[in-house]
Amino acid sequence: MSDRTSPITRRQEIALVTGRELRAHLLKKSTIILTLVLLIAAVGSIVGVKLYTSGQDEAYRVGLKGLTVAQATGLDKVSASNGETIELVDVSAHQAKDVLADDAPEGTPHVDMVLDVSGPAPTITVEKSADDAVVSGVTAFLQQSALGQQIASLGGDPAQVASQLSAAKPEVTVLHAPQRDSADFGSRYAILMTIDVLLLFAIMGGGQFIAQGVVEEKSSRIVEILLACVRPSSLLAGKILGIGIASVLTTGAVAVAAVTAAKATGVMPEISVNLDGVLVAMIVWMIVGYAIFAVAFGAAASLVSRQEDVSSVSMPLVMLSMIPYVLSFLMATGDTNSVTFRVLSYLPPFAPFMMPARLVLGISSWTEQLIALGIALVFLPLLVRVAAAIYTRAVTRTGARVPLKEVLRRAERA
Repeated sequence: MSDRTSPITRRQEIALVTGRELRAHLLKKSTIILTLVLLIAAVGSIVGVKLYTSGQDEAYRVGLKGLTVAQATGLDKVSASNGETIELVDVSAHQAKDVLADDAPEGTPHVDMVLDVSGPAPTITVEKSADDAVVSGVTAFLQQSALGQQIASLGGDPAQVASQLSAAKPEVTVLHAPQRDSADFGSRYAILMTIDVLLLFAIMGGGQFIAQGVVEEKSSRIVEILLACVRPSSLLAGKILGIGIASVLTTGAVAVAAVTAAKATGVMPEISVNLDGVLVAMIVWMIVGYAIFAVAFGAAASLVSRQEDVSSVSMPLVMLSMIPYVLSFLMATGDTNSVTFRVLSYLPPFAPFMMPARLVLGISSWTEQLIALGIALVFLPLLVRVAAAIYTRAVTRTGARVPLKEVLRRAERA
C-alpha cells in the first residue's frame, strides 16, 4: 500500500475555501449585529407605517346643521384626501364643539367637520385642521346650490343648466402618459427604492469584503501559505463564493422578512406588481450582480498590498456600480420607454440594477429578463478568465502597486 495521498481536485479546493470564508463571514459579530439591525429596521418600519396609517382609510365624517342628509344631494360624492368618500351625519340637535370633541358625551355622534348653513352665510367648523379636499368639495357644492337657486328664481331649469355645464367639460386623452402619473407609481417607486438599496448593499458590501480580505491575506503573507495548498484561481473563486453566499443569505433574509411583513400588515395598496416574482428576480440579479462586481473587486485588490491603497483600486468599481443605481431612478421618473434606458438595461454591469427596476415599473417581460440574464451569464466567464489571470499574477507580489498593464502583458505572453 502506498502512503502517498492523491492531490485534491479544483472543486475540493474551492469547496474548502468557500466553507472557510462562509464560516468566517457569517459568524463575525459585526455581521450578526448588522443583520439583526437590518431585520428589525425593515420589519419595524413596515409595522410603523401600518400603525401610522391605520386610521387614514376611515371615512371622513361631515356633520350637517340647517341641512338634512336627503337635501345634500351631491355632497355625498365628495372625497377626502385619503381617497375615501365622505360620510354625512345630521347633527342639527347637537352643538358643534360636542360632536367634534374626541371625548364626546355618550349618544353624541363624532364628526371631523361641521357644515352649518342655518345662518346668513355657511360656516365650517373643525377641531384642529380641515381636510383641504373636503373643503374644496363642500365649497363647490355650496356654489352649485347657490347657482341653482339663482337660476330657478329667474325661471330657468337648474338641472338642465347643470347638464349643459357637465357636457362642456373636455375629455383629456394622453397618448404617452409618464410612468409617474400612474395611480400606483408611489408604491412602485417605494418597492424600487427598497430593492435598489438591498442590491447596492449586497453587491458593494460583498465586493468591499472581498477586496479587504485579499489585501489582508496579501499584506500578512497568509496568501503564500494558502497558495501552497490551493491554486490561485481556486482561492479567488472560493472567496467569492463564500462571501457571496453569506451576503445573499443576509440580504435575502431582510428582503423576505420585509415582503412577509408587508403582506401580513397589508401596508401595500392594491397594485399590479407580483411581489413574489419581484423578490425572486431581485435575488437572481443580486447573485449575478454580486458575481460580476466581486470578480472585479478581487482582481483589483490583488494589485495592492496595503489596506490604505484599497480605495484607489476599488473606487472606479464603486463609481461603475453607482451609475446603474442612479439610472434606475432616472428611468422611473423619466421616459421609461427610452431606447437608451432599454439598451443599457441589457449590459451586464447595468442589468442587475436596471432589470429589476423595469420589472417593478411594469415595463419588462420575463422574456426580456431571461435575455438579459443570458447575456450576463455569457459575459461572466470571460470576466472570470481575465480576473483570474490578474489575480494569479499579482497576488504574490508585495510592495508597490502592481501596474495593471504589466499584469495584462504577462497574461498575454503566458
